[in-house]
Amino acid sequence: MKIHITNLYGAKGTHVLGQQNVAKIARKLGFQEIALYCYPADSDTQGELRKRIDGITSALEDGDIVIFQSPSWNVTYYDKKLLEIIRVHKDVRIAIFICDVIPMMFEGTSEEDYSQTVEIYNMADLIIVPSEAMLRFLRKKGLKVEKFLIQSMWDLPFSEPLEMPKFSRQLFFSGAPDRFRFLSSWNYDVVLALFTGENFELNGQNIRLCGWKNTAELLAEYTKGGFGLIWEQSARSEYYKCNQPHKLSSYLAAGIPVIMQKGLVHEQTVTEYGLGFVVGSLEEAADAVRNISEDKYYELVDNIKNISFLIRGGFFTKKLLLDTVNYLLLD
Repeated sequence: MKIHITNLYGAKGTHVLGQQNVAKIARKLGFQEIALYCYPADSDTQGELRKRIDGITSALEDGDIVIFQSPSWNVTYYDKKLLEIIRVHKDVRIAIFICDVIPMMFEGTSEEDYSQTVEIYNMADLIIVPSEAMLRFLRKKGLKVEKFLIQSMWDLPFSEPLEMPKFSRQLFFSGAPDRFRFLSSWNYDVVLALFTGENFELNGQNIRLCGWKNTAELLAEYTKGGFGLIWEQSARSEYYKCNQPHKLSSYLAAGIPVIMQKGLVHEQTVTEYGLGFVVGSLEEAADAVRNISEDKYYELVDNIKNISFLIRGGFFTKKLLLDTVNYLLLD
């Protein structure tokens, strides 16, 4: 018996980095990688697609376990065909790790889009969901899989040394201005350091453009001191109330406190463990940065040390993957 996990290539972005980090941690546990490539799959004929997936899954044997990180960011029928071919193997067990739910992310989604996506999820023996809210939402859309696990948090594997964060009254944010519209109207007397690779016309004040950074560079920038801002767009708000925020793990991996918008996943975690502040408006966010004392800031930094160690060591993902295997085999 072997344990396999899919990994995505051919695309860039946080959605890809999350899957690649999970696969990186899984390989250290002895899992074997199934490499998927993001490409225009709708250009394949049915025969070409079958040959492609037969090659991708050639290492599978009867009785194996497969963890499919969903979506593949190809067309929907690619994911369905992949799972159908995996199912050909006798006694194979499939877990679907839901990293993103595409119909929730974009405007113009139809019930048929949800139906096709949930149909794929129902091909699994076990589902990994980002939150209880997401599980409830998918149940309403027709999810029937009984076995499920809830993801604790994204990890950010990182072994290089980092400086202890220094006290500073600024906010950090990374993201595309066309997705996060509040960036274009930032008018607060607190500096917002924005990391983006896109051209951005500054209409507000106190925004410092920092350009694109790789993981090591980004974490080093965060340790210069300040707060990580977790603020989502108003459009598709249902999605952001259900999905795991990647930014939270990046900020905590660097050891800096966060300021999180109310209503997002981990609102309670931030409050209970003293990892930062949960606020209802950007004005409140700016006030929190403006009014915090240096002693209080370092108290928050101290609260983050243990969870930072876990995130950088991949411990949340390790536990989730091992629980998945145990649940599939023993329950």
